[in-house]
Amino acid sequence: MRRHENHGPGRCLARLARWFGFDHNPLRRGTDRIQAALRLVTVVLLVVGVPAAAVAAGRQADHLAVNWAHAEQARDHLVTAVLLENAPATGIPDPYTDVQMTWVRARWQPPGQPPRTGQVLAIAGARQGSTAQTWIDPSGAVTSPPMERRDIVGDVCLAVVLTCLLAWLLLLVSGVLVRRALDRRRLNAWEAEWRASGPLWSGRRG
Repeated sequence: MRRHENHGPGRCLARLARWFGFDHNPLRRGTDRIQAALRLVTVVLLVVGVPAAAVAAGRQADHLAVNWAHAEQARDHLVTAVLLENAPATGIPDPYTDVQMTWVRARWQPPGQPPRTGQVLAIAGARQGSTAQTWIDPSGAVTSPPMERRDIVGDVCLAVVLTCLLAWLLLLVSGVLVRRALDRRRLNAWEAEWRASGPLWSGRRG
């Protein structure tokens, strides 16, 4: 029966040391040492660099989104619109609530401007003459509500995911290109060495 003492943690550590070039192998070429160093750098970037970049991107996205939401709140106004007709019984499903909203004709009063008439979002089934809260821009036209916290969280998550994907892709492409360049350099070195030592092994002379 074979013994498995050589498959323990010590053997795994030895393989890992060779993979990273820490075994002080005298036969290791310069290209091999470069490739081992690049492996170590890649692992460090994956473990430390990519998460740090993702956190930085998330913070920046949060900062920009919060500032944008504050700017929208300072610029736009929330007014009360009076429905000019009955709202349809069914509307647009909202994934965050059971309430359905629908577009319906209404009238509202922008601050310092003449009354405006147009389409606003109201609760499905609302009766004519009832009211609905709607956001308007400085010109008095209906606009989308300011960003909510869930929108900001979505932007932050998107920034983090995209940063991680782009960083991983960049490391992958860079690793492949560097490895191909090192392989070509190794092959050229092997060919040059074989041209010099091959005749000695084969007994032939140029």
